[in-house]
Parts: sequence; structure tokens; C-alpha cells
Amino acid sequence: MHARVTAHRGILVVELVPKRSIEGEVSSNVDTPRNLGTIIHDTGRHLGVSAEALALLKIIKRGLDRIGDFAWFRSDDGKDHFAWLGGPKRIVNIQEAATARGYAILAHQVIPNDVPEGARLAIDASF
Repeated sequence: MHARVTAHRGILVVELVPKRSIEGEVSSNVDTPRNLGTIIHDTGRHLGVSAEALALLKIIKRGLDRIGDFAWFRSDDGKDHFAWLGGPKRIVNIQEAATARGYAILAHQVIPNDVPEGARLAIDASF
């Protein structure tokens, strides 16, 4: 699994696990600074989402643009892709975020809601 999406106190926590791009699987701004964020390719294999995070991802506001804080889309080859703006780790208040207009909940793996300790502390201190 290359990315995990969990939630704490109604705030999303998105993290890139390998901390680097992997050809054909992950495109990241960690090692390709021209990228605006990170894209996980083939989300059925490489994206883990907790039930708590999925509930938030279902209600996040849909934007009007082709790009948003989050994008989840199917490409012509039938693979699903999940993208987020920003670095390899991101804490997102869904009240202040919007998805790309073509966003849809697609293939993923269900994971436990194991929020990283640093993210929990940051959310507790900031929200």
C-alpha cells in the first residue's frame, strides 16, 4: 500500500507511505518538484482508506474545476487514481476543501483507522 487516508476528530489525514515516486504506481512532488501533489495509480491495490475517512471523503464539497484538494478518477485504461494537492503528508479540514469536479469514490482497500501520532497531536492542538 502506497498511501493511507485516515481521520481524527472529523479531520482527514493523508500520507504517502514510500516517501518517493514509484514508476507506474506513485507520482509525487517529493522527488518531482514540478508536481503539485501526489497521485496514487491503481487505487484498488495501492490506496488504503479507513471507514472513518471514507465517510468524510463522501461528504467533502465538490468543486467546479478539474483540479481540487482531492481527485479520484478512472483513466481510459480502467485504472482508478487518487490525487491530493500538497506534500507527502497532509491534514485536511473538509470544511475548507473541495474535490475536483469529476471526483468519485472508487476502488480502495479498507484499513484500520490508525492515525499517526504526530497527526493526532497536530489536530488536537489546531482544531
